[in-house]
Amino acid sequence: ALVGAVVLLTGLGDPAAGIGAGGRLRPGTVPAAYEALVIAAGRTCPEITPVVLAAQIDAESSWNPLAVSPAGAQGIAQFMSGTWASNGVDGDGDGIKDPFNPADAIFAQARFMCGLYAAVRDMGGDPLDNAFAAYNAGLGAVQQYGGVPPYPETRGYVARIRALMTLYAAPDQSAPGAGPPGTWNTPTAGSLTSGFGPRWGRLHAGVDSAAPIGTPIYAAQGGTVLAAGPASGYGQWVRLDHGGGITTTYGHVSAYLVQVGQAVQGGQLIALVGNEGHSTGPHLHFQVEVGGSPVDPVAFYAAHGGSLGG
Repeated sequence: ALVGAVVLLTGLGDPAAGIGAGGRLRPGTVPAAYEALVIAAGRTCPEITPVVLAAQIDAESSWNPLAVSPAGAQGIAQFMSGTWASNGVDGDGDGIKDPFNPADAIFAQARFMCGLYAAVRDMGGDPLDNAFAAYNAGLGAVQQYGGVPPYPETRGYVARIRALMTLYAAPDQSAPGAGPPGTWNTPTAGSLTSGFGPRWGRLHAGVDSAAPIGTPIYAAQGGTVLAAGPASGYGQWVRLDHGGGITTTYGHVSAYLVQVGQAVQGGQLIALVGNEGHSTGPHLHFQVEVGGSPVDPVAFYAAHGGSLGG
């Protein structure tokens, strides 16, 4: 049966090449019975990688193929009957579309998520977050609000999947779109909410990017870990030495995934966004220092042919 599922997607590429955050699975994290299905379904479109599918399944059903929610959602991917009627697939080629069949459900989940991603990619905010929100609350709600709707359940759902993605991703994952060695990569997804310069009577020595707790943080460039752990004011941080007198700081993190002295590559997953220390909300404080003095990260990136976004 599994062979039929894999054949459906033959020729659609290597899941490790997907641009969704984290393409390759961390070994041993997906139950063995479902690993091949998740990898094969993760070839459906570049944005919905095996890591995305695995984290979403965990959040939906905790890998229970017979799960039924109080609202009536069914199976490992928790499809409502109406959604299944229009999006169900025969993933294992047995002639039956069954939401309680993991092969059918996981391939249907991948196809449905790819369609949702395509529908929301041009909205404001992160398109993957918008796709998750559409899966949970419906595409109409995401369209109505122009992004993740302000429903506590939906926002919690998106944040939980983002956190789970870091657990399912291979530890050497690179940021989506990370450039070759020597380029400067955007450290996290999110909107810049506070720039470099005077703030509250003192210098704000970096930029802040608002993002949900658990959002991945990536090394801006290759280097060596100077610090990883508790830090006054920041709660927890990671600091990297990139050589040439250049260092970067990643503050208020909820978790750090590297250790002092470790060599990291540009775009490597190093921490998760948090709300630790002196913080008014979940965000990354990102700081660049040259010769021991802080510089405006936006201007620094521009001078090095990159962009921090906005």
